Amino acid sequence: MLQDDYMGVAVFAIVAILFPTLAFFVSRYFRTDRNDPRSMTTYECGEVPIGDAQIQFHFQYYMYAIIFVAFDLVTVFVLIWALVFSGLSDIAKVYMLMFLGVLLVGVTYALKKEEIVWI
Repeated sequence: MLQDDYMGVAVFAIVAILFPTLAFFVSRYFRTDRNDPRSMTTYECGEVPIGDAQIQFHFQYYMYAIIFVAFDLVTVFVLIWALVFSGLSDIAKVYMLMFLGVLLVGVTYALKKEEIVWI
């Protein structure tokens, strides 16, 4: 009975290992060995690069991305928490409230540092 339960996992694991391996070897078989000088340029489309490709971005963009990822994770955790709220123990509810409290502290810190002024 236990073997039948894990058969799907085993098939999925085998496919997950075989598909990238086969794709790698098939792509090596079908690719061309010609190296065109235009394909070795920065853009690989024949366009001549103008200027330096190394430009600096403002730190605020990185902070925006980090805060976005944090809120994305919070959304996933809160959604799962809301779906199983009635079946949770009291300690699990306390832990989630602590998690939301840490999130609130982080949002307050970001607002005081004016990193997320678009809110």
